[in-house]
Amino acid sequence: MKYKIFIVLFLSILFNRCGRQENIVQVDDGIPPAVPTHISILFAGDGEVVLKWKPNSESDFDKYKIYRGIVSNAFDLVGETRNNIFIDDSLSYDQKYFYRISAVDLSGQESSLSVIVSATPINKYPPSSPRGFQINARNWEGKKSFYLSWFKNKESDVAGYKIYKSKQPGFTADINSFVGSTTGRDFNDTSTFTFYKDYYYRIKAVDKGGLESKATNELKDQILEIPEIVFPLDNSQISQINNFIIKALPLPAQYKIIVQTNEFFDEFWSTQFNSKKTTDTLQVPFTPIFLNAGIYYYWRVATFTNGNSSPNSVSKLYKFFLTSEYL
Repeated sequence: MKYKIFIVLFLSILFNRCGRQENIVQVDDGIPPAVPTHISILFAGDGEVVLKWKPNSESDFDKYKIYRGIVSNAFDLVGETRNNIFIDDSLSYDQKYFYRISAVDLSGQESSLSVIVSATPINKYPPSSPRGFQINARNWEGKKSFYLSWFKNKESDVAGYKIYKSKQPGFTADINSFVGSTTGRDFNDTSTFTFYKDYYYRIKAVDKGGLESKATNELKDQILEIPEIVFPLDNSQISQINNFIIKALPLPAQYKIIVQTNEFFDEFWSTQFNSKKTTDTLQVPFTPIFLNAGIYYYWRVATFTNGNSSPNSVSKLYKFFLTSEYL
């Protein structure tokens, strides 16, 4: 329902912009603009009030000023616009608000204030279901979690989000599956998890009045183990290296090996690949343009699921020393 309101506002603004005559040369006529007329409340609800009025037609018109008060005889400036429509948001549901509008020309002359209109933006509709929902199972250096993210709702009265989880598909997002809540647009679930087990998540948006959106479609992922390294072993000294050797996970997966010249940054080689091998060793060709002997190289292994750009499991940083015998 709230998205229908945004569409109406967009079309109204577009129509009025298309109908306005833009003048290349503006001349100050020395007269303040006419007082805005036909002030009306286009919408009031869910902490928002939308005002609309008849556009001014003066050639030297510049903008409108919108004044608001919680009593009918005291007003404060709350915004300015060049359109004949204004959205006042983040308001209290049970407070009555009073509005007056003035017009200002290019020389700064301001009209008298318009007649007063008023509205109470009561809580009418639940928020829309969160969009852009994604999950990323994580086993980063042995710390297991599920990271959830989504787009922030456009409604100004959204207070936060509720997160729901189940080990079974097709679950209901209710008190029995409730995990936690957040006021942000992401959530990190650090509960206890089992490797290679699917976990399902859904989220809801909740407004300041307690109305909840429909739950998102459920998404699933599973946490993978960190592949065991075979060669080179951590902190080993080697005379040459043509392949990295790791043990495959017990299911098909996507892997990435990253090599750095120091322990903090400076990645100089990486490779990413899919493998259907399970419980077997994987030999990964190491093909850098150059290698310097007599220094440490740092490397780690990552795995990926669900087409995520963020890794699922990430190993700690290993290192090996390339001896001068390689020269």
